[in-house]
Amino acid sequence: MSIIKYIQGDLFTHAIPPGKKIILAHACNTQGSWGGGIAAVFRKKFPKANLDYSQYCHVHHNLLGKSLLIQSDQPSILIACLFTSDFNQSPHQIVEYTKQSLLDLEKLLSSYNDLETIDGKVVINMPKINAGIFGVPWEDTEEALKKVHDLYFNVYVI
Repeated sequence: MSIIKYIQGDLFTHAIPPGKKIILAHACNTQGSWGGGIAAVFRKKFPKANLDYSQYCHVHHNLLGKSLLIQSDQPSILIACLFTSDFNQSPHQIVEYTKQSLLDLEKLLSSYNDLETIDGKVVINMPKINAGIFGVPWEDTEEALKKVHDLYFNVYVI
């Protein structure tokens, strides 16, 4: 079972361990727009990553259930885009796509050896994904996180 740790505070203040890269993850639509919610904050903080994400979405199709790992504007921060909705899914479908995208992310992370880890698990820092604009009860997404065994989730709550 994965580890889920709740942290009161701002996701973007997560400390970067010396010599390591951190992962900041969020649920994304497949249309290439970080338009609202936490995605809008990502867009403002990481304009280059936003452009990379947008271009990727316009070139690739069938992204639901997949992940994209982008080098952010800062060398020690990677952004994990979890493609969980294109605004046409039920909460149940979004949770299914969340599970699939996290498993896809696990595969993408396996090629890195300089990521922050705790107890041998790569640390994923995220807000309560899907709970805002996508309207999924957090408890449902939390169940999906629990099914991903090799990741350690820091869930930031403001």
